Amino acid sequence: MRNINTPKPYKLALAAGLISAVLLSGCGDDKKTETKDLTGVWQKAGYGEVWQISPTNIVSYYHNKMGCVKNTEYPTQSSQKLLTLLKLDATGDQFSMPEDGGYIGRWSRIKQLSEACQKPLNGEQSASINFEFFWQDVQQYYAFLPERKLDWQQIYQHYQPLFATATPIQEQQYYRQIIRQFNDAHVDLSIGEDFYVSGVATKGFLVDIAAQTEDPEQAAELETQIQQSIEQQIDSQLLEPGLQQPLQTEHISYGLLPGNIGYVRFNQVSLLSGTSVDNNLDYLLRFKAELKLADTAMQEIKQKLAGTQAMVLDLRFNYGGDDQLAFALVSHFNQQSRVIGSKGLRTGTLESLTLPAAANPYLQPLLVLTGGMTVSAGEVMALALQSLPQATLIGEPTQGSFSNALERSLPNGGRYRLSNELYLGPQKKLLEVQGILPDVSAAAYVSLDQPLGSVTALDVALQQINAAPLQSPDQASVQQSIRHFRQQFNQPGLAAALVRNGKVVHSFAAGMANVEQQIPMTADTPILTASISKTMLGTAMGLLNIDPAKPVATLPMRIDWPVARAKPLSWRELAQHQSGILDHSQTLICAIYLQADGSSLFNLLASDQPPCTTPQRDHQLFLTDYLQQSGALYQPENFGTPGEPHYSNVGAELASLALEQQLGEPFASWSTREIFAPLQLKNTSWPALDTSGLATTTELAPAQLYIPAGDELLPLPRYSSSDFYAGSLHSSAHDLARYLAAIASKTPQYPLPGFTAAKQQTVLGLNVPRVPGAEFPGLFWHKSGDFVGHTGLFVGANSLMYYNSATETGLVLLLNSDGQYWLAPDPAKTQAYEIALYQLAGQLYRHALAL
Repeated sequence: MRNINTPKPYKLALAAGLISAVLLSGCGDDKKTETKDLTGVWQKAGYGEVWQISPTNIVSYYHNKMGCVKNTEYPTQSSQKLLTLLKLDATGDQFSMPEDGGYIGRWSRIKQLSEACQKPLNGEQSASINFEFFWQDVQQYYAFLPERKLDWQQIYQHYQPLFATATPIQEQQYYRQIIRQFNDAHVDLSIGEDFYVSGVATKGFLVDIAAQTEDPEQAAELETQIQQSIEQQIDSQLLEPGLQQPLQTEHISYGLLPGNIGYVRFNQVSLLSGTSVDNNLDYLLRFKAELKLADTAMQEIKQKLAGTQAMVLDLRFNYGGDDQLAFALVSHFNQQSRVIGSKGLRTGTLESLTLPAAANPYLQPLLVLTGGMTVSAGEVMALALQSLPQATLIGEPTQGSFSNALERSLPNGGRYRLSNELYLGPQKKLLEVQGILPDVSAAAYVSLDQPLGSVTALDVALQQINAAPLQSPDQASVQQSIRHFRQQFNQPGLAAALVRNGKVVHSFAAGMANVEQQIPMTADTPILTASISKTMLGTAMGLLNIDPAKPVATLPMRIDWPVARAKPLSWRELAQHQSGILDHSQTLICAIYLQADGSSLFNLLASDQPPCTTPQRDHQLFLTDYLQQSGALYQPENFGTPGEPHYSNVGAELASLALEQQLGEPFASWSTREIFAPLQLKNTSWPALDTSGLATTTELAPAQLYIPAGDELLPLPRYSSSDFYAGSLHSSAHDLARYLAAIASKTPQYPLPGFTAAKQQTVLGLNVPRVPGAEFPGLFWHKSGDFVGHTGLFVGANSLMYYNSATETGLVLLLNSDGQYWLAPDPAKTQAYEIALYQLAGQLYRHALAL
């Protein structure tokens, strides 16, 4: 994976490379800088760096209590241009480098080179000795062991014996395990050209990448693809001439959004021209030109966007760079000099971070987008912007890696970096780890935004200034999109309802609920919702105050796990699809039965295939057959590893059975009384369940379901399935929208009695940090970015229900057919259908944003 702060080393390596250039630049100078004042040994306290300077060369060392490593020996160089960078104090025993943008402190003269540095450890290949040196470096210089929750002594006790006998491959494995525990973008380690590991925290879209691959090359490709995709979402909304770059710059770009709103993207704050440098000296020689380029770029941007009512500043992919450049850029929005924070070491004096003012600053509202991929100097930029009265930060917390990276060397030649500097906010609060917190929370990266054609962070930003949402189609355009979709994919009927700020604000309906009887589809027509049914189980768990962490103790049957579980099955494992119970696809296909006579729907549709046995209509008996060794449906493939995410209809059905045991009544009757009735969901019901008479009814007849058969539509008989509560709920678009508002909105027009804000947090997983692969952090509710809801797909039915908690906007979309082409499967056509379905959903959602 790409080093998350790739630009940062150009600043971070300056202390070593530039000091040698500066100190030797006096040789042959007509001003005759006194080399005798520079000759000797210099140390920078808190950084573990020592320099031995002679009239002919300079040698740098890294040291700690364990030993010393010779870093680099520089030959004599002469550069008149570098003399101004050295600021020697009156005593001649200390110097600083004002041009070294970011480093703090002074270099002090010491009497002599230590004995350890006179006998450096260079060339030592012992894995044990190299680990000892690395461990001691972290112990002495790394500033955030408590904040990163690292028990460094325990790590030593665990790994020291392992390194003592480690092969080179094992050595890399151990370093990988250790470095990844830091969750710090400024901690990494490399050995040779083939081994590199980063300690970057899994934030932002790195969460999504981690769920897909651990391969560094694949991860790097995905990172690039995702960034390009997300940025394109905004680029496509810019007015002509689109995204532009200031003259001679590469990492800054700007454009104009509809509504007279400026847009500026800062992806890096070093080497703004995009020019690469070969060494630190080249970087230093370019630094003043970089500052000038930053000023020129901002002057151009301010001129082109001068008349805008606001600017969106996008820092979501700012991988860092140089603090001085960050200040230079932000100063163009600042009217008066201000202290924005401070920095220093664990010991010693803190130095103020002062943001300079500009002569002609832009003072209109600033809408700053941030996220977990805003790193290092990008975070300093966010800190500076947050100090401005006209700025509002929108998005996610930044990475939380502020410190300049302290570069180090192992005795065997390996290289690593550590964080040793503290950055504090204006209230003297440490910023490392937590990062810069946004003023308004919104998902910054991967989510349903992509298929829906939206940018939640941008939508929320525009809401802050009451600006109209971008690309919001009018009602006629939405209706045209619905007609086109139905015609393109031969869909009999469709119903949709929109929610805004907790209210059902509009609905659409087109086509037929029943083609044969010529019954039109309406927003009140009940339609099979398929897997949206599962959200009722999660809502019930919330209403019943079920602790998700507790074991499921109310099952009336045993489960014969192929491998004994380490701990009892919990409610959370069922509700988050991590129970270890898997769906066997053919078994579930054969579990679909006709409501009329209980026979198999599969046998009816696929008469040329081996027939299914008669489905079990009682869900407890079905689960017994599936989960007990004596059952007809039991097989090892029904089980996986507990704790691993695998979407499970059978697991959901097991949860419904456990709920019924706790309730003492069928879930159909309880949910009708406790959820449907209070919300007045008059067209929501569970269909006939066997012959129990417990089915609930609706005011309108359910829509007829169809599947495509060439150019025709094949009507399906009414059916249910053995995993009944996992997918048999019928509801109308209007009812589901009211239910969605009651559960997901902060201010529902029709709240569900007893469903408190705390229960909402638990049910929807709003208070659960994102982790790789966890798409259901709540209780049977799917979460993607700020969108919470669920989708549903069954034979002849397709549904989608989502609410964006950041924009307070949601939609329900129900169809009485699907795009699976069951009789003649066509993956290409199905993929085209699914893309078009989400595009239509995006049209509905963006229309709702304007209501």
